[in-house]
Amino acid sequence: MSRVYKLPEALRAKLSKPMGRLFLSSEVGEKEFANAVMGAPMVVTVGDRVTETVGRLGRVPDVQVVDGKENRKERLPPDVAYSRKIMVKNPPGTITEEAIGGIREAFRGRKPARVAVDGEEDLLAIPVIALAPISALVIYGQPGEGVVTVRADAESKSRNRAVLAELGISELR
Repeated sequence: MSRVYKLPEALRAKLSKPMGRLFLSSEVGEKEFANAVMGAPMVVTVGDRVTETVGRLGRVPDVQVVDGKENRKERLPPDVAYSRKIMVKNPPGTITEEAIGGIREAFRGRKPARVAVDGEEDLLAIPVIALAPISALVIYGQPGEGVVTVRADAESKSRNRAVLAELGISELR
């Protein structure tokens, strides 16, 4: 059985702040956002709307993590291509070992890959950044504000591994 790590209250405020560059909703259609997406060697999306947004720019995310929800309401899955689908369980407010394993598998295998989450993908940007190859661009939604882009580099990967350690996930096998 997969271990489940619950987000402690103490970390909620810290994690509500963007982990990278925030593009306001009004800026997402602008050239700077499109250039960031199109110029990245690998693009990883976390969230259904973000996955669609990147797909509409003409870029199929190499890895997409989706849960069939938007603002916690059921929706149709993004109409964005993928060649491999990895199903994982991840209850709201948690990160499971199963989800981490699915993300790792998506990075290792054939792309584009979709990690389809039964539950909620909101916190999965943390292990995605920690596991992403150096120079990948991770994009996730910031509710009510816009979209955040994070370049996977030594600093962002280390910062997210530290957050995972606070949750009790000491090693990313």
